[in-house]
Amino acid sequence: MTALASLQGVTYTYPGAAGPALEGAALDLEPGAFALVAGPSASGKSTLLRVFNGLVPQFHGGTISGSARVAGLDPFATPARRMALAVGMVFQEPEAQAVAETVQDEIVFGMEQQAVPPAEMRRRLERVLAELGIGHLRGRRLATLSGGERQRVAIAAVLALEPQLLVLDEPTSQLDGDGADAVLAAVEALHRRGDLAIVLAEHRLERLLHRVDAVVAVEGGRVAAAPPGEAAQTLRSVPPAVELARWLGADPLPLTVDGVRAALSGRLPAARPRPYPPPGDELLRAEGLTVAYGPVEALRGVSLTLREGELVALVGPNGSGKTTLFRALAGLVEPGRGEMRFARAAAPRSPRERTRHAGLVPQDPALALYQEQVAAELAETLRHRGLPRGRADVEAAARAWGIADLLARDPRDLSVGQQQRVAIAAMLAHGPRTWLMDEPTRGMDGPAKAWLAARLRDHAAAGGAAIVATHDIEAAALFATRVVGLRAGEVVFDLPAREAFAADGPLPTQVARLVPGAVTLDEVVLPCAA
Repeated sequence: MTALASLQGVTYTYPGAAGPALEGAALDLEPGAFALVAGPSASGKSTLLRVFNGLVPQFHGGTISGSARVAGLDPFATPARRMALAVGMVFQEPEAQAVAETVQDEIVFGMEQQAVPPAEMRRRLERVLAELGIGHLRGRRLATLSGGERQRVAIAAVLALEPQLLVLDEPTSQLDGDGADAVLAAVEALHRRGDLAIVLAEHRLERLLHRVDAVVAVEGGRVAAAPPGEAAQTLRSVPPAVELARWLGADPLPLTVDGVRAALSGRLPAARPRPYPPPGDELLRAEGLTVAYGPVEALRGVSLTLREGELVALVGPNGSGKTTLFRALAGLVEPGRGEMRFARAAAPRSPRERTRHAGLVPQDPALALYQEQVAAELAETLRHRGLPRGRADVEAAARAWGIADLLARDPRDLSVGQQQRVAIAAMLAHGPRTWLMDEPTRGMDGPAKAWLAARLRDHAAAGGAAIVATHDIEAAALFATRVVGLRAGEVVFDLPAREAFAADGPLPTQVARLVPGAVTLDEVVLPCAA
């Protein structure tokens, strides 16, 4: 069978970069393939995806060598308008590629630009609305949609051009569990259609390894493709259940919790739960916070306390009020009712004064990064807080956050995971005791999540505390001592982490479903160590 997409010896270097983002990449994709692109942050995954539709090198510039053919076209030379008919691409943030106000207009826009006849346009519109399960949304404004709904609309908009290859760059990174399941179910249904090849990059592999035909591993700019079970043997980061199976030598390697349970029947290890230290003095208190946007109440009487040593995972569906709660705590929105206290004193009204007590890291790192160098971002934070900001001070802050090698880089040229680390460092460089972090693991690979969890635990051990909003339950289990759940602007549970992540809790981890008493791999006792 002739390959739909073929890359041969592709080496690409971004403008001004010290080394290549891709090096000698070779890959063949057959028609109807379903491939997962996996690898560490900044490994070259997004660059590889952008080669398929010619954004690399046509939009990004830089230097490229080797050859590529996609649907019979050369993406390095074919105009973007023509490539869009062959390759549909959906980025991590669907809002970034939205051009219209309503769902129907968004889907129709691309077809209008390609001069699709009206009758054909109507046929395609009805087809993609049905395929993505969004027919009921056709008249809705994009601004009113949930994250999962927006992502499905973005996919529908590119599918309306009837591409042969669909490219998705971390389509579930900003979604709650229900939203992620809906998007992946839609993608899987498209794959079953049989006439569309799909390439999807993702860090959270637990929802995908068992669904795809192949895994394209990218590391250090080098590319290698293999069947999922084979690739999972060597990937640096795999889901906890698969990692447990690797530890215990399962062969063939199962890719789901049920598969691991069956493969290791009778020889699952024991648990050694780690203790959670008792919390100290109160650092933050919110009582009865109510925040409304027009007629809609985003928070409804939310009360929350945070003490020294506590690491609170804040969970809930998209639109549940997590970001609004952070904005209220940081003084960026004024609650209609309720009060806040820091260290038992009334919270300052000025957002700038509040940052001395609580540093907020926003969900979108672009909102926190506006300098042309990472070093300048850190220096600006130190200056804004009235702290020393000389070269040695900036370098010390960078080392503390593991970004010393990025000081000379432009934040806009970094991967999403790198941008997230820089944003965290920039917003917390002044050392507040309370950290408010909105989806900080977005775009991070497994080692980066483990690094962040270690930093959070160190901060708590030193008498600090944090509230971390996340959809990534496996990452939250690495650090959380307590879990607070929001839904429709209200607190629906507030539990010790071990109860929340247990097999019978509201957010069971993969390990908890396999090893009674454990919630993470570091609580598992292997047979040889028993």
